[in-house]
Amino acid sequence: MADLKAKNVKPLLHTEKSAGRTFDLNSIAQGANGSHVTNTERACRVTVNIFDARNLRKREVGPDAKDPVFKVKLEKVTQRSREIKTVLDEHGNIRVNQSFTFDVKDVKTAVLSVHVVARGLLGLEESLGNTRDTRITDLLDDDASQKNVAAVWYDLSSKDGLMKMPGRVLMHIVAGIAEPEQKVSLFVGTWNVGNSRPPKDLSPWIPSNPDYELVAIGSQECDYPARQPFTECAKDWLHTLRVGELQKAISDVDSGSEATGVGHVMANKGGVCIGFKFWDTSLCFVNSHFAAHAGQCEARNGNYREIAGQLRVGMPTMDILNQYHHVFWFGDLNYRLDFSQIADKPLTPERTFWKEVVKKIHAGEYSDLLKYDELHKEIEASRVLHGFKEGEIKFPPTFKMQKETEDIYDQKRMPAWCDRVLWRNLPGCTIKLGSYFSAPKLITSDHKPVGATFSMTAYALPSAFVPAGNLEEDDKRWHIQFTSLRAKKLRASDINGFSDPYVSFVGPNLIHEFHSRVKHQTLNPVWNPMQELPILVLNVFPLQRLEREYVLVRVLDRDYTSSDDTLGYAVISLANAVQAFKRGPLETAHFKVPLTHRGLPAGTLEGGMKLTWERNVVRRGMSITSSLIGKTMSFKESIKKRVLLVKT
Repeated sequence: MADLKAKNVKPLLHTEKSAGRTFDLNSIAQGANGSHVTNTERACRVTVNIFDARNLRKREVGPDAKDPVFKVKLEKVTQRSREIKTVLDEHGNIRVNQSFTFDVKDVKTAVLSVHVVARGLLGLEESLGNTRDTRITDLLDDDASQKNVAAVWYDLSSKDGLMKMPGRVLMHIVAGIAEPEQKVSLFVGTWNVGNSRPPKDLSPWIPSNPDYELVAIGSQECDYPARQPFTECAKDWLHTLRVGELQKAISDVDSGSEATGVGHVMANKGGVCIGFKFWDTSLCFVNSHFAAHAGQCEARNGNYREIAGQLRVGMPTMDILNQYHHVFWFGDLNYRLDFSQIADKPLTPERTFWKEVVKKIHAGEYSDLLKYDELHKEIEASRVLHGFKEGEIKFPPTFKMQKETEDIYDQKRMPAWCDRVLWRNLPGCTIKLGSYFSAPKLITSDHKPVGATFSMTAYALPSAFVPAGNLEEDDKRWHIQFTSLRAKKLRASDINGFSDPYVSFVGPNLIHEFHSRVKHQTLNPVWNPMQELPILVLNVFPLQRLEREYVLVRVLDRDYTSSDDTLGYAVISLANAVQAFKRGPLETAHFKVPLTHRGLPAGTLEGGMKLTWERNVVRRGMSITSSLIGKTMSFKESIKKRVLLVKT
């Protein structure tokens, strides 16, 4: 009890037992793995950014090794780099640009090292050298806060350190322990640059205020002749954008793209995105460029559906909308003002009607025009950007401007709010919009830039570290038991108008993927919790962390001749399950969550669940779990699977 008091954990008084399970948190804390349940200590987060490498070879003279791999080791955990292209830049460096994140258990003894290998003869790995060991304590100030450490070149040597190798690695290593909650300010901006050189001063649009921890910029049609001393447009643009950002604990960085233009050419239309964690709060930023011109609203909706359905970052089995705490979608979405009910819609608008619209703009009568905004109407009808929010528009249309002017519109097109910033959050997550504006003083393009500022709370949760696992019978973990589960109004995937749905439960907080049984020929399946649903085994221990965790869900159609089709995605918050557990062992947490497919509504999933603390059912080889793992197996094969699980 003294240990619990020291860690500021409020004791729970429940002592009832059900099916041999103890629901007294104090007793849990004293049992196997129990100390991790009451843990409120935050891990020391170490992020290793490897930018470049050079001279990756075994000898001073000779060709560089092909297909290098970086093995980053901290304590007993080793992470490997993804595929790296052996292409040298103008400085003779190999671009790596990969990051690795670790939660450190014992800061005092933790040591970081990097081992570089490459494929040799017969496909075997050959060592290209090791960096010197770096003690994590050397990366922290006396108060365990982050030091300001610059990126430096690390020499490679043999494992014993006696022989210097030719290679060098440019790395930036950051370590720090965050406060449990941090206020974070964000700036999100979008600009169709119009393939013209932008001004060097972007301060009317991008804030120079250093208090913004995160700045996300999306650009479209950004292909113009580079200015000296740059030889490439991309480098010129990045130099123009640089602002005084503060470096924080960014981890789990991933990026992707999806082309939607003619022939699926990325330079035409499509979307790019980046996802990452700020401590333990995950964010995803999607920059997109949709189909142009009046009368192409459905084409724009189709662009959204394709990007939302096909773009993959983070967990490849989930879409981008159902795995990040916050998703920002912005860009030249190209939605127009639809006056089709009161006027014809030729490509070039009729001059008199165009003048009336511009007159309203200059009079600031935006609300009268926004009644005809396509994007507002399509969102309201759930045909695009379902579940997204947008700030109130109090600025003039951002398209189509005459270049080199602040407020003069080009009659070739009807003015429209083409450039937008929207966002959505997982249930239980909030973010506050500060401002939503355009920057009319930037006059080099036929679009005006748009910006939005936000504030949010980022969380640094107790360490998610899971012990290797006891082999004793009392290896205990958190489990989720469903008391009921049903889906409603699923999509029909088969030609007969029905589907054969089953549910897949995934996520980094589960020990592996779990499946329900298949329900045949129905769009409104109901699963029997005792016979057709798995018991989910979690690999997260701290109860404080569990309250902010989610189980990721994918409902699929079983296809016996090809790959299974996804019917919808959803997320189930565990917060209510934790609260129900705290109230008592018989309490059930009920949930009802929307399913989405390609970013649009695709039915609902609802049910009840209980959080339990018990021996690992997978290790015990319970028949319901093992049989559901092998959902596609024959009865005979599933029996074999059960036997194997029991033996292991």
